[in-house]
Amino acid sequence: MSLVDISLGALVLLPLLVAAILAVLPTLARRIAGVVAALAVTALTVPVIAEVATGEVLELALGGYEAPLGIRLRADGMSAIFIALTAAVGLCVIFFAARIDSSTGTRTDAEHNEITGHPGFWPLAFGAWAGLNAVFVSGDLFNSYVGLELVGLTAVGLVALGGSGSWAAALRYLFIAVLGSLFFLVAVGLIVSVTGTLDMNQAAGALIENPHNHGVAFIALILLSLGLAMKVALFPMHHWLVPAHSGAPSAVSPLLSALVIKAALFVFLRCWGWIAIPIVMAGNPAESFDFDTAVTILAWVFAILGVLALVIGAIMALRQTHLKPLIAYSTVAQVGYWFLLLPILVIPEGDSLADPAITFLDDAGVKSGALAGTIGLIVGHGLAKAGLFLTAGYFKERYGTDEIYALHGVARSHPLLVMTMGLSAVGLAGLPFSLSFTGKWQLTSAAVAAGHYWILPVIVIATLLSAAYLLKAIAPLLMQQGPDGEEIERPAPVREDISQLAQAAPFVLGILTVVTGFMGAPIFNLLDVGVSW
Repeated sequence: MSLVDISLGALVLLPLLVAAILAVLPTLARRIAGVVAALAVTALTVPVIAEVATGEVLELALGGYEAPLGIRLRADGMSAIFIALTAAVGLCVIFFAARIDSSTGTRTDAEHNEITGHPGFWPLAFGAWAGLNAVFVSGDLFNSYVGLELVGLTAVGLVALGGSGSWAAALRYLFIAVLGSLFFLVAVGLIVSVTGTLDMNQAAGALIENPHNHGVAFIALILLSLGLAMKVALFPMHHWLVPAHSGAPSAVSPLLSALVIKAALFVFLRCWGWIAIPIVMAGNPAESFDFDTAVTILAWVFAILGVLALVIGAIMALRQTHLKPLIAYSTVAQVGYWFLLLPILVIPEGDSLADPAITFLDDAGVKSGALAGTIGLIVGHGLAKAGLFLTAGYFKERYGTDEIYALHGVARSHPLLVMTMGLSAVGLAGLPFSLSFTGKWQLTSAAVAAGHYWILPVIVIATLLSAAYLLKAIAPLLMQQGPDGEEIERPAPVREDISQLAQAAPFVLGILTVVTGFMGAPIFNLLDVGVSW
């Protein structure tokens, strides 16, 4: 077995082993071991990404048993990108939590006194990391389900670490996670019943060869799309997200927003790109059911919900007076971008394809461009959102509040953190030099090539709204004087013992938000490894 094969399996197993060990270590040892383990898991991603970058899709049959009976791990370009995002955010968050123990949650001692710093954070965080990697390297539907369950249950536990005030949000999150999983599990059962396999590639091939099963496949597609959209918090199924993300401990919110919802999104894109779209491309319709038309309608439904999310989520963000709810509502809005590609994937052909003055893309190029643009937006969102939540968390730990008005003029004391917010805002709004800007450019180019011109005003309006609510969050922190020219009183810290070194974690994420904007070409080339068209 090669180093790459070992790394592929260890990406799932090592975080699980670490989670079990950290559960029994004392406080100081737990924090040190957590950082060392995060570095080790991050190092394991390097051989996998390097091998995939050569153009090879990695596959590993655990125990030597091949699909459909065995468990197959599979890493292609999309897997590598999501694993890298998880490693970057996970390492920064673990470092932040190790430097500020109070950011990991609140617990009650034997005398019923509340104590900040919860030991449960460490096993739950690494359990979520293992679940995320399991989803990203899974080659079949059932292992994707198992990974999603591990991510969902550990995420609920992480939300509950915020103390009694966060238990209601955690319980609501649990209900949504379980309901979404049930929809997905029923969909998996339907697919297995007509294909006899859990492997995505084999299931797609079986459905292409047997068009009379397309009706069942479409019902399964509706169920799994609905269940996963609930977990992603697509409008109007987003009501669980804001209380869970804004009420969670400071080190938990970035994990939830940057990574946890991405697991369900990854499976959503896998099922559409590796099962539904190949059936449409095969052009082998059944006489009794028009699969292509039904999938097209479903794609437009999710795209319309995405447009509504972009507008309504941004308006709700504009109404917030605290940093964490504002950032949480911005996630509700940003989720909308990720569903705009579906009509482009289903209908990639347009009159523009025949006009070399507009584009040189063909059908496959349009699909790749739309997917690459969306992945760019997803990765850019993950880095920027983690940086913003860690910054808001630092302010809350030091000043006891994340109210924007109470943090007026804080830039004088924390220029690095406010600069981080600026860099993250550039990425989140999709302004030039960020990966999100490159993603918007790719998505828009593919949309124009396919004749989907409606996407242009949507992206322009969404960008302006994003800039508005981010300006509302950052501008007061930079102010030195009030409206009448009087000097604004600096906020008084409630804690002086907060580690200054912890500011490095959000700053690194802010830098990555901009630096990755210059890496668009290699990232998108990596994404082409293993695509289904």
